[in-house]
Amino acid sequence: MKISIIAVGSELLLGQIANTNGQYLSKLFNSIGKNVVEHTVIGDNPERLEYIIRQGFERFDALVLTGGLGPTKDDLTKHTVAKVLGKELVTDEASLEYIESYFKEQGQEMTPNNKQQALVIDGCKVLPNKTGMAPGMLIEKNDKKVVLLPGPPSEMKPMAKNELLPYLLDDDSVIFSELLRFAGIGESKVETILMDLIENQTNPTIAPLAGTHEVYIRITANSDSKNDCKNLIAPVKREILDRIGDYYYGSDDITLEEAVISKINETFAIYDGVTNGALYTRLKNVDQNNVLNGLLPHNGLFIDTTDSIHDQLFNAAQYVKDLYQTDLGIVLLHENEDVYLAMYDGEVLNVDTFKMTQSRNLLRSRSQNYAMIKLLKWFENRWLFFYCFKNKYVCSILYHL
Repeated sequence: MKISIIAVGSELLLGQIANTNGQYLSKLFNSIGKNVVEHTVIGDNPERLEYIIRQGFERFDALVLTGGLGPTKDDLTKHTVAKVLGKELVTDEASLEYIESYFKEQGQEMTPNNKQQALVIDGCKVLPNKTGMAPGMLIEKNDKKVVLLPGPPSEMKPMAKNELLPYLLDDDSVIFSELLRFAGIGESKVETILMDLIENQTNPTIAPLAGTHEVYIRITANSDSKNDCKNLIAPVKREILDRIGDYYYGSDDITLEEAVISKINETFAIYDGVTNGALYTRLKNVDQNNVLNGLLPHNGLFIDTTDSIHDQLFNAAQYVKDLYQTDLGIVLLHENEDVYLAMYDGEVLNVDTFKMTQSRNLLRSRSQNYAMIKLLKWFENRWLFFYCFKNKYVCSILYHL
């Protein structure tokens, strides 16, 4: 099923509000294997809307319109759709009764124009609005579907999920995607490493996407069921992670800071000479277990800044660890374009480095993600590192095996 989502409202074109409905519906339809192939935003103009609807009927299996179902004069979506379909508008008594009861419960007089919200296209399936007033509609004609949903997200989202979705579940083939998330690597490098996979893709498909100091890879499969799609995706995902798994932090909706915090079971504090506290803020915002206990900005009051960088890292890690009485001290410092990340647990100082230009504020902004992906890998492998530190002979044998 090919779906076009049409958002109606001049306020969207004027930039007064964001079209979050389109994003939500795309995710919702994709979750049941429906293919959204186009998004359109159009103002409150019945002639243009009529043109878009007629064009849509020729190109798509389903049109999903949001907005324009309210009581004001510019709410003309259902009138325009009815005109294109050659149908009349009729009053849905259940919706009218629901609207009237609302005003009665509020002790307010209902103005005549509110009755317009109870008008529906003759012969449609009425989608009840349990969080607002104007009902939604589903109309089927000549193997085509037209869906009308209210514009306010608080009304549209529950209606789409609870009222509309059951009508769209059928025996179509399923489209399912997994979004792999990476940090600490650029999009061009990812594409270069994966070029052979991208050039030879069939089913599933592979699409690299650029984020803010991150890279995403969307793997999309088409099959008879969601489980079959997952089975098609699994070997491709495995191959990708074999090549760039050091930069992978999770899939779909997880954030990098959530991935890092989820791996930390020890208390820690941060000494920051690079991100001006931004790294601490991002991690603390998702720190539900209160493992991040403090922050110190880099300053000569705390350590001797004339020492070697290794001594500065050790002294800063020990200082912040002791100050906040934590299990770990984590330090971020830089010398010119060399950024140093260190972690000290009272016995061992781990140090890693990466290059970061000081231009365009990248030192502060991009270093956050580079530091977090390295922290994530440290904590994922921390049990092994700790074991090897305590059992050097055994790990030496394992290494040579």
